[in-house]
Formats: sequence, structure tokens, C-alpha cells
Amino acid sequence: MENFMENFKVPKKINLVLIVFASIGLIGLGLGFALEDYRPRAWSSLLILGVFLLMVSLAGGFFTALQFISGATWSVVIRRIPETMVSVLPYAIVIIAIIIAGVFGHWHHIYHWADPEVVKGDEILQGKAWYLNAPGMAIRFGVYVIFWLGLGFMLKKVSTKQDETKDPAAKESMKKISAAYMVFFALTAVFASIDLIMSIEPHWYSTMYPIYFFSGLAYTGLATMIILAITTQRHGALKEMKLDHLHDLGKFQFMFTVFWAYIAFSQFMLIWYANLKEETPYLESRLEGPWMYFTIFLWVFHFVVPFLILLSSQIKKTPNKLIKVTWFIVFMGFIDLVWLVNGGIQHADSNGHVHSIFPITPLEICAFFAGIGIFGLVFLKAYSKVKPLPVGDPDLEESLHFHQTH
Repeated sequence: MENFMENFKVPKKINLVLIVFASIGLIGLGLGFALEDYRPRAWSSLLILGVFLLMVSLAGGFFTALQFISGATWSVVIRRIPETMVSVLPYAIVIIAIIIAGVFGHWHHIYHWADPEVVKGDEILQGKAWYLNAPGMAIRFGVYVIFWLGLGFMLKKVSTKQDETKDPAAKESMKKISAAYMVFFALTAVFASIDLIMSIEPHWYSTMYPIYFFSGLAYTGLATMIILAITTQRHGALKEMKLDHLHDLGKFQFMFTVFWAYIAFSQFMLIWYANLKEETPYLESRLEGPWMYFTIFLWVFHFVVPFLILLSSQIKKTPNKLIKVTWFIVFMGFIDLVWLVNGGIQHADSNGHVHSIFPITPLEICAFFAGIGIFGLVFLKAYSKVKPLPVGDPDLEESLHFHQTH
């Protein structure tokens, strides 16, 4: 097992590419903030960036906890990937904290409920003011952060410590931590989705929205895991990961493809069928003008295309093909966030005035580059400091000899 003990060395070429991506993205966003006419769009792009990093890092913690709770052994070989994804969480938190600080300072107009003048003339917002207010948003986010960082990093710490102690009892501790993580993850993800995105459209609400948020989180996060697993294996780590492990990850990816589409369709169908004036603006604004084509593009390329491709068992077992599909899914997951955030901003005026904005601009593309660059740099640095495999896990040997029988 000596080869297990060698830490991953970040390839200079990949590191350079990620630095360029992060630089281009952050400089582009900085220019957006510097130019007054583009500043509102820069704020929304920053929110998209923060939520994108948040979703992908939380997905790592979710998948890690899920494996412990379920008692899965096949995934032990690749477990260090999702564990390390949690390392990006502090950077997402800082970005979102800037957004919340802007709510207090009225620096941007993403959340109309934060403007006292708007609330004065809006009876609905007055009724929701007990929840939709800047102090409340900040306090709730602080609570989310405590649980996300506390339980997420505790899980990672116990796991990496087991590499040295080889203590089998640590597995039971991680199961208990994972159980607590799942409970608080479910609660905090619900309220975070409401606070950060659904409240952009404060007159509208949907009880399915948090599930839609989770489906996107899991869908994009799992695609990121696959990209990281294949990429690190190409550069010397995870040589023990077999095509059977990759196939199982691919099947997970296919499952979340269908799950995202199911939740998206269910929410759409209920709004369309009920035809209530309080709900229909959510879809009407996204099915008019350029937004209609953007919505169709999202539905086709975020579900139909990946679904048809991932039907193939052979593709799920072919790293070169699977990584291309998952890169595409990550990009479309980002596009989905653009659809949620910018689609809400365009009709968030409480006075009923629709201010249509173009779905996507260079600022959103800069946010995507920044997201890939920041995530990649932080993840690879953290991954290089731990053992690529959880060598102290008593189930590692079984995972190394994992072989599908179907």
C-alpha cells in the first residue's frame, strides 16, 4: 500500500489554466462593478458565482455523508474527492456574505424586500417583513454557516485522522456525524434556497422550490465529482479507481438527471395547471422574448441531451467520454442558476412593472470562469495535502476489489 501514501502533486499546467480562469473571471466582474451602468448586473453575477460555489461544495458533504449512512463500501476509493470539495465552502460563504452586506447597505437591487420605500407601498411585503429583512437573513445565514462548516469539516477531520490511527471505531463516529449532517443539511438547504434565490421574487413562492434547488445541487455536484476523479487519476492519483467505480458514479449522474427533470416538470405543471395570478408570472416572464429561447435551451440541454447520452452504459464506463458529458452538465447547471437568478430579477418589481433583462451577458460568463478557477485552485491545493485514498478505512480493501455483477 505504499503507493497509497503518496500525496497528489498538482500539475503546473492545470494550475496555470485555473489561475488564468480565475483572473479573467474576477477582473471581468471587477470591471462590471467599476462601470455604473453594469453594476446591477455585476451584483447578480456575483450572487450566481457565490451560490454556484456553495452548491458544489455542499454536494461534496452530502455525498460523503450519504455513503457513511448507507454503509456503502464501493465508494471508499473515491471518497476523498467529495470530502475535499467541502474545502471550497469558506470561499462561497465570503462571496455570499458580501451579497448580504449589500442588502444592509442597499448597494444593489436584487432583493426588493430590503428597500424600506418599496415595502411601505406593498401590502404583501409588509406581511412577509417578519421573515424578509436584512438582520433576519444575516442571522439565518450565520446559523447555516455554523452547521455547514462545523459538521462538514468535522467529517473530513475524522476521516483524514483515521489515515494515521487506523482506528475502525472512527467509522462509527463518522456515521453519527453524517446522520447529524444530513438532518441539518436538509433544513439549512431549504431555507438557504428561499433566502438567496426564491426571495428575489418575494410575491411568489413554491413549496417545491427547495427540492428544485437540491436537485440542481446534487446534479451539478456529482458531475463535478466525476470530473475531479477522472482528472486526478489522469495525473497520478486514484490509480485504484476502476471502471466499475466510474460506472456507478455515471449511474448516479443519470439518476440525478432524471430527478432534476422530474422536479422541474412537476413545478412547471402545477403552476400551469393551477393558473393562479400569484404564480403564473414566474413562468410567463421566462417564456417571453429572448427568455423563451433561453428556457427551451435549458430544458433541452440540461435534461434531454444528457439523458440520451447517459443511457449508454458504455459511455458511463469510458472516462474520456464521461468527463465531456459531465463538463457539459456543470456548465448547464450554471446556466440553470442564471435562469433562476436573472429570470427573477427581470420581474421582481413589486409595483408590477416588468424590467426585462437579457438572459446572459459577458458578466455571467466571467462568473463561470471565476467559479471554475476558484473551485479548481482551492480543491487541488487541499487535495494535495491529504492522502488520495482513506488508507485507514477498514472497508478500503473491499472497495479496491469492487466488481459489478450486473
